[in-house]
Amino acid sequence: MKAHDERNDWKFWVAVPVVFLVLWVGLRVFHRCFQLGRSLSVDGLAMIGTTLVAAATGFLAILYQVRSSSRQLRDHIKAQRDADLKELERQKNAIATAILFEIDNFYLYHLRGVRAYLDDILQRRQLPEVVRIPPALFAVYQGNTTRLGELPSNVAQAVVHFYSKALQFFALREECRDERERLGPNVLLPGGTKAFTLAGHLRDSLPGLTRAAHIACKRLGDFTGIDFRAPGITVAEEEVEVLNRDTERIEHEEVHRL
Repeated sequence: MKAHDERNDWKFWVAVPVVFLVLWVGLRVFHRCFQLGRSLSVDGLAMIGTTLVAAATGFLAILYQVRSSSRQLRDHIKAQRDADLKELERQKNAIATAILFEIDNFYLYHLRGVRAYLDDILQRRQLPEVVRIPPALFAVYQGNTTRLGELPSNVAQAVVHFYSKALQFFALREECRDERERLGPNVLLPGGTKAFTLAGHLRDSLPGLTRAAHIACKRLGDFTGIDFRAPGITVAEEEVEVLNRDTERIEHEEVHRL
C-alpha cells in the first residue's frame, strides 16, 4: 500500500509540468489561429499566462481532490479490512478457547479415574453403574461445527478426532447402560456375558479417548496462547507416553482377537 501511494505521488508531480506545457501549447496554437499569423503582444502573452495559470490551477485542484478522496477511500477500506480480520481472529480464538475447556471439562468429569474404577469393578465380576449423560454435553462443539474449518488444519483435525471418538464412547456407554438396566443392579456376572464384554470394551476405549483429549487440548492451547500446563487444564496431568503405550497395546490385542 505504501509503495502504491509513492507511485501515485510521483505521477501527480509529473502531471503538474505536463499540464502547464499542454495548456501553453494549446493556447498558443489557438491564439495564432485567430491572429492570422501576427506575433503575440505583451498583453496577449499576459492574457494567455493568466488564462493558463487559472486553468492549470483549477485542473490541478480537481486532480488533487480526486487523489485525496481516492487515498481516503483506500485508507477506509484498509482500516475496515483490518478490523474485520481482527474480529475474525478474535472469534476464532474465542471458539478455540471454549472448545478447549469443553473437552477438558469432559475429561475431568467423565474420564479421569474411570479406568481404575472399571478395572476394580470388572475384577470383582460386577457391572458398573452407568448414568445417562446430558444430551447438551458438547454444546460448544455442536454450535460451531461449521466454523471448525477456520481453525488451523492440525487443530481442526485433533478436535474432530476427539469428538468422533467421544461419540463412539457415548454409543458404547449407552449400550452398556441398557444392558446393565436389563440385568438389574449389583449382579455378579460370569466372564462371557454381553454386559461384561461391553464394560471391558468401555474400559479399553479410555486410553485412546484420553489421548485424543490430551492432543486436542494441547493444540488448542498452542493456537490460543493458553498455557497447556496451567493449573486449570486437568488433562495436561496425563502422561502421553503411558497413554500411547496403553492405546497401542489395546489396539494390538484387538487386532489379534479379530
